Amino acid sequence: MNRDFYTINEVAEKWELTPRWIRSLCIQGKIPGVVQFGKVWAIPKDAEKPRDGRITTGKYRNWRKKDEDNNMKKTQITILGMSGAGKTCYLLGLYYKMGAGLRGYTITTDEDTDVQLRDRYARLCDVTLDKEKRFPAGTDNISKYVFDLQYGYNTIMSFDWVDYPGGLLDRKNSGNLEEYEDVKKAINNSSSLFICVDGSLLLGDDVDEKIDNVRDNCSNVINTFFSEYFKSNNELPPTAIIVTKYDVCKDDTDEEELCEIIEEAFSPFFVKDENKKIVTIIPVSIGTNIMDNDCSGKMKPLNIHLPIFMGIWFALSKKIQSHVNYIQRQEEDNDSVISTLRDQKAREENKWIFKSRDEVQKLARKIQEAENSGRKQTQEMKYMLNVMTDNSDKLIKELEKIPYVYINGERGSFSDIVK
Repeated sequence: MNRDFYTINEVAEKWELTPRWIRSLCIQGKIPGVVQFGKVWAIPKDAEKPRDGRITTGKYRNWRKKDEDNNMKKTQITILGMSGAGKTCYLLGLYYKMGAGLRGYTITTDEDTDVQLRDRYARLCDVTLDKEKRFPAGTDNISKYVFDLQYGYNTIMSFDWVDYPGGLLDRKNSGNLEEYEDVKKAINNSSSLFICVDGSLLLGDDVDEKIDNVRDNCSNVINTFFSEYFKSNNELPPTAIIVTKYDVCKDDTDEEELCEIIEEAFSPFFVKDENKKIVTIIPVSIGTNIMDNDCSGKMKPLNIHLPIFMGIWFALSKKIQSHVNYIQRQEEDNDSVISTLRDQKAREENKWIFKSRDEVQKLARKIQEAENSGRKQTQEMKYMLNVMTDNSDKLIKELEKIPYVYINGERGSFSDIVK
């Protein structure tokens, strides 16, 4: 055969369909440029695979499954911050607050992790312990947890929580290039990013000094990662700048001044332009005066849930859009199958001789089955879509409480994002 053309078998292997189905596509005229020599079909090498919903081989099924898995890939939230910023205490406070339930929402994990986190939180609450024993020491290890966010004990979404040790963020120049690259990869794979800024950097009356403190102890290192991310993606992931230990600095730094400091220390986030970026500033606390030398402060988490709700909402929004696209593809695929069956039935009915009534009835049954199956599948998928949308709406009601939301550098509100 002319080498500008492929045989049916060659195309079947290339497109991962059966030769019988390729022949059917040729007969139906669904492959432009095909030429028939007697009983042999020649298919142009540059022919494109027609869109079709028929799943005929294991390879094709695996290809579709991979496509669906990519659209519904696992949600990952990465938390960044220098040593001593309170990332671990924040997680413990979050798990305590959400583990007990907050307005119908809970966070759960596997039994071993649950025991570990509850034990560490109990130690954090024990005012009889010395400070060194009560508060978790910094670690050089990467911590990864798998959580489920539930509403009324129904799981909304599973997500990975990845916590990188503060010292790891500035190791590029000290020979730990592999670990440094791992952090960059985690950022690129994250649905949302949390940056922890230590509230103890905001003590005193000198605003310029506070800005320098945040730059020297946080933003100078962390901004580098976001700069490289932006070069690769032309956008930034939704980012929450979490000011931990806000109870320590609230008397010296009110919330408006806090925003001024963060806007200056992380200034690239707040440039007013058309580049897509959504940033929130969320002051949090795990308890008033909890860091006092006498360790008398009690645990009373504040705003601790808002960052995680934000991360989940953005991930859920992407999944909703992916699900809508998947429904559309499935409906198009099913319509294609039904159209093919109707064409086959019409050709059989229009035959002058050798017309098979059994074949016509068989095709009619297949059409009916495909229509029923398509309706049922669409109903099931739309039910799932409605559940996800309902969960999204519930989260929005909580997220509207975040007062400091920036969209492409402009201050707005969470409701502006939803529009």
